[in-house]
Amino acid sequence: MAEPKFQFYEYVRVVSADPELAEVNGERGAILGRSEDEDGGYGYAVLIERDGICWSVDEADLQATGEFGTRADFYGDGSIRVRVDGNGRGTPAD
Repeated sequence: MAEPKFQFYEYVRVVSADPELAEVNGERGAILGRSEDEDGGYGYAVLIERDGICWSVDEADLQATGEFGTRADFYGDGSIRVRVDGNGRGTPAD
């Protein structure tokens, strides 16, 4: 199996002749998800910057920009602490 060409939080550009991608062709976005099909090909969830909508795009329809974000750029860096009791139940910790 081939390694994926793109990594999470990598900025890419949609470059495709696929009519289903015409609305986002040429747009810049970021990789937020990745899946592998049964033939070893990769598809990506690409968050398009222009409108904040995720599109499903095949690897062949993407071009690297050489730029990378971080997880915090998309999901924030907030976290919560959880206390787990002896029965495995979690509650928010102070």
